[in-house]
Formats: sequence, structure tokens, C-alpha cells
Amino acid sequence: MACTLAVARYLNQLNVHRHNRDMDEMKMHKMMYLSQRESLMTVNRSLFDDSFEAWKFGPVLRVVRNEYKTGHMFNSEYEPLCEQEMDLVKSVFERYDPFDAWDLSTLSHEEFSWKQAREGLAPGENGRRKLSVSAMKVDAKRELLRRKGVVLA
Repeated sequence: MACTLAVARYLNQLNVHRHNRDMDEMKMHKMMYLSQRESLMTVNRSLFDDSFEAWKFGPVLRVVRNEYKTGHMFNSEYEPLCEQEMDLVKSVFERYDPFDAWDLSTLSHEEFSWKQAREGLAPGENGRRKLSVSAMKVDAKRELLRRKGVVLA
């Protein structure tokens, strides 16, 4: 299993390579969510251990948030991603990079796992409720069906 911050660092490296700038924090959280969902969809296991919180603009990883707050993002040493992990993360980057942070936030608001964790919270409240992996597996299954052309109501 990959280190959460190693995944974030790789996503950021891909962004720097393509756009000559660090990935903005909001987009990073959504790309991390999409990477986790992709792993659940394709290999039926989590890419990393850390849990997402259901904030008002979508899923957020505290450990990644802390990296952005320090201003010294992803400078620590992490176990490198294996080739399969890099391929998975790169495929997510390629698929979703054309969309900005707000597009991805809107997309994340359609996810069952986020909606479930937000139940009972006010729209403007961040909250600290965790997205469950079992609910994220539902999202992964729905995405797989979408990609196969099955229309979901």
C-alpha cells in the first residue's frame, strides 16, 4: 500500500511537469479521492490508508491539508510508488486534469460516500465525518458501470 503523501507528491509532480506549477489544494484533494476510488474499482483495494473527511467542498485528507498549510509540500522522504501505483495515479491525472478544482468539487458532491458522510450537516459546515471505504466501493462500482455504458438513475 502506498504512502498517502507519496501519492500526493506524484500527482503534484505530474501537475508541475504539465503546467509548471504546484497543483492547488482543492484539486489535489479531489484527485486523491479519485485515485482512491480508481484503486477500489480496478484492484479492489485501497491505494493508501488515510481517510477522507466530508468537507463542504468535497473529500479532504487532513495529512495532505497539513502539507499545504506548511508551505513545504511533500519534501519528506516517502517510500516510492511501485509501477502499478504510478500507472493508476497517472491514469487518474490524465482523465481528470482537464477539469478545474470546482468541476471536481461538483463531481465529488455526486458521490454516494460523500453524501452519506454529509448527512445531517449544514451545507456550509465542514464537519469531520469520515467517508467509509465501503461507501467508496459503491462509488467505484457505479463508476465502473458508467464506463461500461450502463445508465444509472
